[in-house]
Amino acid sequence: MIYFTDEEIDKILTEDVPFYDLTTSILKLENKPAKIQFFTTEETVVCCTEEVIKMFKKLSIKPTLFTPSGETLEANVKFLEGEGLSKNIHVLWRAAENLISYSSGIATAVKYLVDIAKSVNPDVIVTTTRKVFPYTRKIVAKAVQAGGACIHRLGLSETIFIFENHYCFLGNINNLKKRLKDQYSLIGDKTITVEVRTIEQALQIAEADINIIQCSSFSPLEIKQLKEILNSRSSKIKIAAAEGITDENIREYVSAGADIIITSWPYRSSPKRIKVIISPLDDDGSWLI
Repeated sequence: MIYFTDEEIDKILTEDVPFYDLTTSILKLENKPAKIQFFTTEETVVCCTEEVIKMFKKLSIKPTLFTPSGETLEANVKFLEGEGLSKNIHVLWRAAENLISYSSGIATAVKYLVDIAKSVNPDVIVTTTRKVFPYTRKIVAKAVQAGGACIHRLGLSETIFIFENHYCFLGNINNLKKRLKDQYSLIGDKTITVEVRTIEQALQIAEADINIIQCSSFSPLEIKQLKEILNSRSSKIKIAAAEGITDENIREYVSAGADIIITSWPYRSSPKRIKVIISPLDDDGSWLI
């Protein structure tokens, strides 16, 4: 579970309402009993509904319908509803809609990729990058999780990930292998991943005590060739395919033998359009806008 603090929820709300809702105040609608309802408009993996419930609580809105993140819903399904005062519901409205819309867009795209990949190899691991818009990483992490995948690396403190711009300071791959051996007692149980850009580099680094080789910009054929060589050596190193992987080619990379898929493609997906209806609790359908 991705945990959002009260402070983070407050920031989402106060970004849209830094002082008060001028429109609701001018129309003298603050204390009118109201309800808010959220509907899908297309097939959607809903996300961040738990965070909207936290908003409900902060604004004294009573939940009357809740659907957890990760549920796949068809079009025109009501999945969230609450009752409270008009002033509080209007404060919540757009912030909640935006949060659900953007996160659900990513979650739905992630599920689509996972479904394709798992249809080829049920054991393949689909992950996404941390190449996200600043200050949105926790929301994105929740969306990726809701879609059935994980983020490959949440931050610099999580795993040891050695890029070319690291080992270039050591002179060559052999020096990198020596440095890792010297530092082994400090590595502990952390996973070690090394990025390579050629099969030759991959075979060199495979001699070191590492866990994952990230093959950046490899073709599916190159992934297949590397996999065959490592299998012939009885190597337990996992192959991660990265860069340029989309819904159009993920099947090829999984078929080629990649153990892990690393992609940013879901982040380019469109937000899901969410229909929100706000109305008086005693609405009889006779009022007009």
